[in-house]
Amino acid sequence: MIMGVSYMYFVMNAMLTMLIFINTKNFLAFVVGVVIHGFGFLLCMREPRAVELWLLRMSKGFQTWNRAFHYHTNSYDTY
Repeated sequence: MIMGVSYMYFVMNAMLTMLIFINTKNFLAFVVGVVIHGFGFLLCMREPRAVELWLLRMSKGFQTWNRAFHYHTNSYDTY
């Protein structure tokens, strides 16, 4: 944990803040970074690894109904 948020969230927040700052050339981008960090702090107070759990859930694909017909792989074929 770094400053109340998980390491992965801290790094993603830093990269996003730097991208906003580079594209806008405005120091108010760091205020946006503080707001984003505050949201992550509130999220990580309840569950410290909430970001990692969300990324794990999003990395798994959804299963389709016709998996049995295509050797247990996802297929969007109509048959």
